[in-house]
Amino acid sequence: MLIERVRLRGVLDSRAQPTVEADLHLSGDESFGRGSCPVAIAPGRLERRRGLNTGDLGNLLDEGPAARLVHAALHGRQVAGQRELDAVLRALDDEHALGADVTLALSLAFARAAARRSRLQLVDWLIQHHDGPPPQLPRLLVNTFSGGIHAQGPADSFQQIMAIPLGETLTDDIRMAMQVHSALARTLDNPRLSASSGYMVSDRSTRDKLTTLASVVQACGLDGQVASGVDVAAEHLSIDGGYRFEGAAHTSADFGELLLRIVDDHGLAYVEDPFDPADTTSWRTFTPRLGTAGASTVGDDLFASDAQRIQPGLAHAALLKPSQAGTVSATLDAASEAACAGLRTVVSHRSGETEDTAICDLAIAVGADHIKIGGPRRGDRITKYNRFLRLLESPHLAGLPRPPAHPKENQHVPCQ
Repeated sequence: MLIERVRLRGVLDSRAQPTVEADLHLSGDESFGRGSCPVAIAPGRLERRRGLNTGDLGNLLDEGPAARLVHAALHGRQVAGQRELDAVLRALDDEHALGADVTLALSLAFARAAARRSRLQLVDWLIQHHDGPPPQLPRLLVNTFSGGIHAQGPADSFQQIMAIPLGETLTDDIRMAMQVHSALARTLDNPRLSASSGYMVSDRSTRDKLTTLASVVQACGLDGQVASGVDVAAEHLSIDGGYRFEGAAHTSADFGELLLRIVDDHGLAYVEDPFDPADTTSWRTFTPRLGTAGASTVGDDLFASDAQRIQPGLAHAALLKPSQAGTVSATLDAASEAACAGLRTVVSHRSGETEDTAICDLAIAVGADHIKIGGPRRGDRITKYNRFLRLLESPHLAGLPRPPAHPKENQHVPCQ
C-alpha cells in the first residue's frame, strides 16, 4: 500500500486542550482515513508519553521536528500493511520521541484508510488483525461520580464510581445508562460534570455516593439489572509506601482490607487499579480474595496496555487504552497477550476525549467484556454511544454474543 500523503493537525480535546489528529491517504480512490488521540489528565508513569512540540493548533506539518520526521518517513512510502506501518511509527517514537499522540493518530488514520480500501468497516479490519478471543458486544461501564485527580486538591478518593448495566442487549444497556444518569442528576443538588462525564460531588463520602447510586438504581426500577464498580486509580493515592484515602493514611494491607469491606458492603462487581503498579504483592494477595467475593480486579496503570507487562495472577482483567500503547498493533498485541494470560479485557476512554470512536470498534473486535466511554453526556462521549447504535445495524455484528452478566474468575483459558 502506497502512502500518498499525510497531514497532522492540532485539534481540541474535550477539555479544550490541544491534541493530535492525522489524515492519511493511500493510493486509490477514496482510500482516506482520519484518527485522533485522546489525552489523559495525568498519564500513568508506565505508559508511552506524548510527543514534544505538538501542542499547537491547526496544520502541524509545516513546522516542528515531529512534522518533518513524519513527512520524511511516510510520504510516498510503500508498506505491506498495519503492522509494518506501526513498526515504523514505533521506531520513530523510540528514536526521536515522536510521541504516542502522533503515532496513535497516524496508526488509526492508516487503519481506517486501509479498511476503506478493502471496503470494510474499521471493526471488521480490526477483527481480521486480532489474534485472540472472538468478537463480542461489550457491556458498558458508565461513569456516575468522578473524584481522585479530577477533584480539587491532592487526590484522596476513588477516581470513578460506575454503573454497570446488565441488559439483554447493548441497546438495553444504553437505555439504562441514560435512565440512571438522568435520575442521578435530578437527585443531586447542583450537579457538575467532570471531563469524563461523571458528577463532581465534594460533600459526599465514597460510601455516600455508592449508597446514592444504589438508591437511584432502585428508584428507576432497575434493581438487579445494574451493578456498580469503582476505579480506585491508586497510583494517584500512593504516598510513603501506603495510600491516602478520604483524609487518612493507610498501609497497603489496611487499604486492601478497607477496599474489601467496601466491595462487600456495597456489592461491587468491578475494582480497577486498587493498588500502585509497583505494589505487586498487594495485587497478588487482593485479586483472589476479590474473586471469591464475586468481583473482578482490573489492571490499568498496572499493565499500561503493554503486552510485555501483562502477566497472570495480578488481576482478572487488563484495561486497554490505545493512547497508552501508541499504535493499533500494539493495542491488539496487548489484548492477545491478556487472553494468553487468562485475563479478560476492558477498553477505555481517557479524560480528554475527541470525537474519534475507534475504541467502540476495538472493544467489539477484541471481544472485550466491558468498555468505559463515560456517562451519556457531552458530544465526545455521545459519539461513542451513537457509534455502537450504528454498528448494531450490521447484521453480522448485531448477532454477536455478549459477555456473561456475572463472569466467573476462570472464564478465559490461557493460551497453551
